[in-house]
Amino acid sequence: MTLSAPLISGPRQAVADSHAVAPFATVDLEQLLPAFEQLVVETVAQVEACPAKSDPTFLGYESLLAAIRSATTLEGTLLEKGIALVAVANPDLVLVQLERPLPVHETAKAVFRRNDWARASGLRLDSEVATREFYKPDLLIVAGGRQLALIIDVKRSVSSYKPRALAELRSRMMASALVVRDVLERDHDAPPVARADIAIIDGASECRDEARGVFALADLDWLLQINGAASAIERLRDLYGDKVRAVLDARCRAIIVPRSEQRGEVVRGVGRVRGNDDPELATSGQGTEEARPKADEDDAGESDGSTLQMPGSQLAARNRRPRITVGIASRGAH
Repeated sequence: MTLSAPLISGPRQAVADSHAVAPFATVDLEQLLPAFEQLVVETVAQVEACPAKSDPTFLGYESLLAAIRSATTLEGTLLEKGIALVAVANPDLVLVQLERPLPVHETAKAVFRRNDWARASGLRLDSEVATREFYKPDLLIVAGGRQLALIIDVKRSVSSYKPRALAELRSRMMASALVVRDVLERDHDAPPVARADIAIIDGASECRDEARGVFALADLDWLLQINGAASAIERLRDLYGDKVRAVLDARCRAIIVPRSEQRGEVVRGVGRVRGNDDPELATSGQGTEEARPKADEDDAGESDGSTLQMPGSQLAARNRRPRITVGIASRGAH
């Protein structure tokens, strides 16, 4: 196992130093759209094919629940594939397909316990050392002009992960970055690499903590050195969202319409029981407002308004009566 001295301090420094190498490339969105649309069609087909599982809590709504869960799970992979398509816009980038996951060494973890990322990023470990832990990045991109390997993990939403889980992911990514140069030299026909950077991409763009390796979609432009990379991925997400909502709308209608019709039958059935729809009762006036007997004139005189016609002495006597006490019946009161 050999160790080499660190080269540069962080991902932004790598980008800054590369400005003298080559200008940023630019995404041709119109050219990418057919590939994006095909990717969306394939992903939505997986959403629709996801089987609904019986769920007593969501009884009757299982198909809708299955589509939502599937669409959420597949979105991260969709973004990952979209970034891979965008990366082609920069001729300096090479997308490496790993044959096996990168090893994560205990020695590497020990290095990170003693040193920060800035000092450890240039270390090199032998990838052939036996280990039980491995990590496979979502994307491994090599920038030949910068001699940089970029290890990317794409999350639909970083906020859904606990800080401890993110710290563990970052540790594994950093440890695997120490052996990536050895893996590339031995197993892949990739440009030479002098440095490896990690990046956790938050697809929701809700979190950004560059010191901890968490970046938003907007950072894709400088990470990949491609103008319009972030806008292209946002367009991909819009296309996916439109198709997913169409699937959800169709399943909502399939669930709600029969239930609404069933409720309508129940309401009409209740009306028939009450006689509202009985033609004989309708003609006789029973069961309607017209059939209700009007209050007799004598009854009207029993209303509270009749006290206004009482003589003054009777009204005064009535007002002197003690107020009634209202409560809950209890054994001691009887």
